[in-house]
Amino acid sequence: MSKNSDKLLILFIAVSVISMFSCHHTPKGSGIIDLSPSMGIDKDSLNGWEIEYWSPKGNYKIIDLENNTPGVLAIETDSFTVSRWYRKVQLKPYGKYKVKGEIKAENVESQGEKGGAGLRLGQITLDNDTVLVGTTDWISFDYEFNTEGFDSFLVESILGKEGPAKGALYLRNVEVQEIEVAELNPAVKIDLSAQREPMEDYIYGQFIEHMGKCIYGGIWAELLEDRKFFYAPGSENSPWKVIGSHAIHDSTFKYSGNATPLIALNSTEFKGLEQRNLKFKVKAYEGYFLLDIPGNVKPEIFWLSGDQKQAVEISSTEKSGSHTKVAFSFQPSREVENGGLGVRAKGSGKMRLLAATLMPSDNVKGFRADVLALMKELDAPIYRWPGGNFVSGYDWKDGLGDRDARPTRYERAWDGLETNDVGIHEFMELCELLGADANIAVNTGLGTTKMAAEEVEYVNGDISTKMGKWRAQNGHKEPYNVKLWAVGNEMFGDWQLGNIPVEEYVIKHNEVAEAMKKADPNIELIGVGFPGRWNDMMYEHCLDNMDYISEHIYKQDWHSGGLLTHARQLSDLIKEVADEHRKRSDNAEKPILKIAMDEWNYWYGPHVHGLLGTRYFLRDALGIAAGLNEFSRQSDIYYMANYAQTVNVIGAIKATQTGSWMEGTGLVLKMYRHHFGTIPLKLEGNQSPLDVAAALTKDKKFLTLAVVNANFKDYELGIGLGENVNLAKGEMYIVTASDDMDFNDESEEKITLVSNPVSLLDGKINVPKISSVIYKFPLE
Repeated sequence: MSKNSDKLLILFIAVSVISMFSCHHTPKGSGIIDLSPSMGIDKDSLNGWEIEYWSPKGNYKIIDLENNTPGVLAIETDSFTVSRWYRKVQLKPYGKYKVKGEIKAENVESQGEKGGAGLRLGQITLDNDTVLVGTTDWISFDYEFNTEGFDSFLVESILGKEGPAKGALYLRNVEVQEIEVAELNPAVKIDLSAQREPMEDYIYGQFIEHMGKCIYGGIWAELLEDRKFFYAPGSENSPWKVIGSHAIHDSTFKYSGNATPLIALNSTEFKGLEQRNLKFKVKAYEGYFLLDIPGNVKPEIFWLSGDQKQAVEISSTEKSGSHTKVAFSFQPSREVENGGLGVRAKGSGKMRLLAATLMPSDNVKGFRADVLALMKELDAPIYRWPGGNFVSGYDWKDGLGDRDARPTRYERAWDGLETNDVGIHEFMELCELLGADANIAVNTGLGTTKMAAEEVEYVNGDISTKMGKWRAQNGHKEPYNVKLWAVGNEMFGDWQLGNIPVEEYVIKHNEVAEAMKKADPNIELIGVGFPGRWNDMMYEHCLDNMDYISEHIYKQDWHSGGLLTHARQLSDLIKEVADEHRKRSDNAEKPILKIAMDEWNYWYGPHVHGLLGTRYFLRDALGIAAGLNEFSRQSDIYYMANYAQTVNVIGAIKATQTGSWMEGTGLVLKMYRHHFGTIPLKLEGNQSPLDVAAALTKDKKFLTLAVVNANFKDYELGIGLGENVNLAKGEMYIVTASDDMDFNDESEEKITLVSNPVSLLDGKINVPKISSVIYKFPLE
């Protein structure tokens, strides 16, 4: 996952969300859409036009040029810039349209050789795509174009086209005219014998990374932040507040590799620490404080409801040398929005705090029970871990041994803290709880060949090996036998820790891969891929040292706004990536590898669940469904696809401290995993504007049809079957909502997954608007 892309996306959130809402309209009357704004620059006068959010607002005006052309869109500046007016226009798919208007440049200068001003018209290839410089008269443009499978396009007036420029650019009299629109009657013919290569189970994989609130604050049940006091209590970055006088952050004593809080006690004043901003449900909670405290001092532990301190029940006090573990439990009688936890004491001597923990008592081996239940509903067959960008700075040995003694590290990839509470053993336990296979990524960024080889030996080595013996000492005698390993993550990107040129990286990949295979010859390796020269180099130099090659795709809403346009982004890119790899099939000596699409998703705003805690709308769920349809059509080349990520961080599941729910994207993943077949069938006919995929179940007893209707109207889908094929009554499973911008949250789930009986009437089936549907028919 690209950290640089994240910065751009976060900046783009506000204008992107506004854009999606502003463009939902359809041509009326004569079929002409007049895009002229009114005088002024307020929202009501803009008629849907928007400006580049990061360029100075003073560059933009709506003026009455020459006193006879009201509503001229102007960009005027004496500074070199890249500024644009843009307008998202909703159209009908598979239609023919005309766009026309006038554009004029005045005193335009470029900063470089290519810069200037000009026009862009979405997917239209301009016959005279010139860059304007100097001063021009009004230049008329008039283009006819076919929308094909898109339901929107973008009109852009740009000062700074192909490089920064200054001067003035004017646009006026823009209108779009509908010429003709095809009558769409989608129909497909299904031949049960035209079977594609079966889909891999791993197409429904998931990816979890140590960032944001995916693991900590999501899957893992720990409620406390910075539970081993990496930051000095009372400092700006610390969630811990000091009770009483100052606490020293003592670097002379490091229990978990970090300085520890030291508090001088007295007999007249309570002193200690507390953490607020916790929420509690009406359920049991448990935890402990690990202290170094004088023997004659009894600490008091309390939980907070607002400013009210509530006593806790001390369940045990264990001493180990100078350390005392004080365990406790409590249960609120009502839900608490502003809660907290603290420890305090009076007496003589000094109290040192080493670690603290607080979890709901229904946690399952440290994992949240409610989140775990939703993950089981997804039923992902494999999980990729621990990253992502995170892995390029990760030392896997930090996650071993006593969790309280594991070091807390500053995490450079995502600018956060890594408590190392979840390491290899916890991840493998999660996979066991979920009945999923593990896909572990190794560090080829700042990591070494030795580090990667030792990690394989630790996970898979017999107890007779050095690392296998260490694993047994840490509680797991038998090897984990993890088969699938990723050799690095996105090492092509300059945002990646340890990024090096591809000429050097292919050498490093081979050294790491060979050492890993030496540690366990039975493992399978995924190499880092990226379209273009990077892939060329990996195929040329590393083919013997990788079994699969990785690709990552993310899509945003940086398009013309239409629902159909938005929903097809991922499926188009999945096909594009497959075609990029297939072009190598002409070389019989070097066959193409199967692709591990180990990160794929939409990624834009708003981020309401912490770092990259993206909210997903129904339109995103339809896009994920279209992506799954495309994976079925490309079943011969895709070995694995990991939705990124599972919880909170661009997650299919969202979780707060007190609740969890499935996003629309998660409902689609769940529906396909449980109800779509595994043997794809080739289809004939014209399915536009729907996206249709068909597959037989593994036992060939059911025919399944997956249909995405990313349109604002119902369609009838004609279904042609071969001779001697009769479809009885079946079942339909549908993910939908009342609006494409609906979303689920803690208070209301507007996007639903429901099932209903269905029948094939007169060879047709009804497909509801803005929906993803799987029809499942028993074969007689």
